[in-house]
Amino acid sequence: CFVSLIYTGGWCEIKHPLNPNLKLVVGDTTAIFDSLHCSYPVVSPDGKKVYFLAADTDSLFHYIYGGIGSLYVVDIDGRNLMKILDGKFNALSISHSGTKVAVHVNSGSYFSITPESLILIINLEEPITIDSFWITSKWLIKSEWSKNDNYLYYFYGRIYRLNLTTGEEEIVATNSGIAGFDLYKDDALYIDSLLAIPELNPIHQNYVIGTKYEFNGSLLIRNISQGTLLELPASCEPYGSGLIGSGLIGYPYWFPDGNTIVFAASPYIQGTGAPAEIWILENVFEQIK
Repeated sequence: CFVSLIYTGGWCEIKHPLNPNLKLVVGDTTAIFDSLHCSYPVVSPDGKKVYFLAADTDSLFHYIYGGIGSLYVVDIDGRNLMKILDGKFNALSISHSGTKVAVHVNSGSYFSITPESLILIINLEEPITIDSFWITSKWLIKSEWSKNDNYLYYFYGRIYRLNLTTGEEEIVATNSGIAGFDLYKDDALYIDSLLAIPELNPIHQNYVIGTKYEFNGSLLIRNISQGTLLELPASCEPYGSGLIGSGLIGYPYWFPDGNTIVFAASPYIQGTGAPAEIWILENVFEQIK
């Protein structure tokens, strides 16, 4: 097979993935540094749009800081990219109705981010409106909506539940072994001791996908009933087989069909970081047979 490579200084990476199931949504594979550093992609309930967070690379001055940025939306074919709300947000999640998203607020510069005890609920229907909720925890890495969209769960060390009608907050789990969590369809907690931002499959809730830490070198799928953890092949990642080192993967999120994921991926650049792009992987389970 033929592979196209680009080499610049300490940077060497496969720039044209051979896996036809990989689709680029946001990014530029011909540029070393994309104009946006993307994170936290989530999919609308109809599977037609991806909401995500992104920071302007110029404002970062090549200081690539985790998953923080303004709120954007794009069609799954990469068209109609639009910024919805400027800010330094993380922990993006979308309601089951698809009409609202939640974000955690940060302040300061990208060189010195200051987390705030503040969550915004953004109503995406025109005209866009925003509700704010003060919470206990300043640090936050993930949020999830209850099945009726009346509660928001979020996590950093402990798992909290926020009543979006009354603003009341309660602690629902304090296990010291929690690396990440998600919610089953009946709002029961799924707790993972390894995956930082696990996502239960919406069709087959015996499977959960995630990565170690927010950004890591591989996509992992856990079979809950069998207690197994499988690493997806490098061919499932756009930068999974560089000659010097692999790129990074983060924030995988299932499409409603249960066999497609969206995720953030960044190429390997020696000594620095690289802005992450938004990618889609189709036919996930066919990749691991």
